[in-house]
Amino acid sequence: MNYITIPSFLDEKCSFKHFCKTKVSQDSGNTPLLVELTKRFNNEISSEVHQSLERFHLGEYELACYDQFECSEENGFYKRANIYVSLHSKTCLGVVTIEFHNEKLAVSQLLDRVSQDNILVRHADHSIQLLKDLLAEKFLIKVFSTAAKVCLSTRNAIHKDVLPYYLANETFNSNDMQAQIISSELQHKTLNNVAQYNSSDLFVGRHSVLRIDKRKGNNQYPELQSDSTFIFIIEALLFKEAAVLRTNQQVLRAISKAELLSLKTMEKVTSNFAVTMPFWDIRIFKYITAQHLANHLEKSFGIDKHFDLYEKNQQFLQHKINIRQGIEEDSKNKVLYLIAIVLFIFEISPYLFNLFSRVLGDKGLKSIEILAVLGAGTTTGLITLIIVLIIKRRSIKHG
Repeated sequence: MNYITIPSFLDEKCSFKHFCKTKVSQDSGNTPLLVELTKRFNNEISSEVHQSLERFHLGEYELACYDQFECSEENGFYKRANIYVSLHSKTCLGVVTIEFHNEKLAVSQLLDRVSQDNILVRHADHSIQLLKDLLAEKFLIKVFSTAAKVCLSTRNAIHKDVLPYYLANETFNSNDMQAQIISSELQHKTLNNVAQYNSSDLFVGRHSVLRIDKRKGNNQYPELQSDSTFIFIIEALLFKEAAVLRTNQQVLRAISKAELLSLKTMEKVTSNFAVTMPFWDIRIFKYITAQHLANHLEKSFGIDKHFDLYEKNQQFLQHKINIRQGIEEDSKNKVLYLIAIVLFIFEISPYLFNLFSRVLGDKGLKSIEILAVLGAGTTTGLITLIIVLIIKRRSIKHG
C-alpha cells in the first residue's frame, strides 16, 4: 500500500463544526486506517497532547498517478484513494493522509508528482484540480504540500536500481531526464536499513519511507495493522513539522509587511508557537524501538532545520520591531525637544520684551521685574532640563 502524509492546519475561519456541515464523519466501520492509528496513539504515545486528536474521513477521490513528462494528461491514469485528516482540537494543527489501498500504480511517477507539488484530483465531471486547492476550498484545510512524505509499503523485493528513485521521489528511467541517479548520498541510504525488528526493512529518504514487510501474507501488500506500526510515528512527527511551519509562515508574513511592526505582532507569533510546543518533544513514545525509529525519521526528514530557520526569521522580525521602536523614540524625542523650545520662548519672551523695552527707553528696572525675569528663566530652565533628562533616559533604555 502507498500513503502520502502532509502537515497541515485549519483555516482561522474554520471550526470542527465545519466538518459536520460538510457531512465529514469518522465512521470506524468504513475507515479501518483511522481505527488503527487511534489504537497506536492510545497504546504507544505517552504525551497527553495527542489525546486531543480527532480524525475524519474526507472521502474517496481519483488522484493522478503519472508523470506529466512521460505521458500527456489524456493518456495519464488515475487511481482512487481515501483521504483522511487528523486534527488537534487545541491548536488546529493537522496531518492529511492519502491512502492507496491495494492499488497497482506507477510508484516512481506518483512520487515525482509529489516532488513537483502537483498532486491532481479528477472529479466526476472529469475536471482537474490541485489537491491543496480542493482541501482549502472544500474543507478549509491548508496544507504544506512541499513537505509531503510518501510511505511505500510492500512485500515484494525492490530492485537496487529502482530503490534510489523511490528515495529521491523521481521517475525511474525518465525520458525527460535521460540519466540515471548515481548520488552517493542516495546510494548510502539504500544500504541504511533503519528497521527496529527483523519483520521488515525500512529505508528512509528526505521525503519518503520504503517499507518491505517480511511477514507472510496472502498477497503482495502488507496488512494495514502492520503498516500502522510506522504510519503513526510519521503522523506524530508531521504534527511537529506542521507546528513550526505554520509559525514560520506567520513570521515571514509579518516580516514582509510594508508597515512598521509593533511588539504585539511578536507577542502574537510567540504565543501561537508556545501553544504548539508540546509537539516539539518527540520523546513521547512508550517503546524505545519506536523512539529510535522516530529519531531516524526526524533526522532524515530534516524537521529541526525548520526550527533553525524559524529562529533566524524570528530574530530578523525582532530586529525590524526594534528599528520601529527606535524610529518612534526618535520622533518622540524630537517632539519633546520642540516642546521644550516652544515652552522656553513663550515663558521668557514677555519678560525679555519688557526688559529690552525699558533698556532701550532708558528706564531702569525695578527689583520685582528683575526677580520675575530670573524666576521665569529658572523655572523654564528646570522644565527644559527635566525634558532633556527624560529624553536621555529613554535613549539609553532603547539604545
